[in-house]
Amino acid sequence: VLVEVAQGLGVKCHTRGTMVTIEGPRFSSRAESLMFRQWGADVINMTTVPEVVLAKEAGLCYASIAMATDYDCWKEHEEAVSR
Repeated sequence: VLVEVAQGLGVKCHTRGTMVTIEGPRFSSRAESLMFRQWGADVINMTTVPEVVLAKEAGLCYASIAMATDYDCWKEHEEAVSR
């Protein structure tokens, strides 16, 4: 349902991927971002866990809606996000 609504609104969305969660509030360093990419991560986030784990344990349906703020974190020639 979420994907259909997003597509209907013309919002760019990804329907698959592997997410890694880091402790926030902080952005990953360039080295960490590259390591996570080598591990197969598509997205790095600070907020999805532990909610998704608790929902699964409770037998609840769970969907994550998030907005990417740093698509360039893998690119060595781009300035790193610091705030």
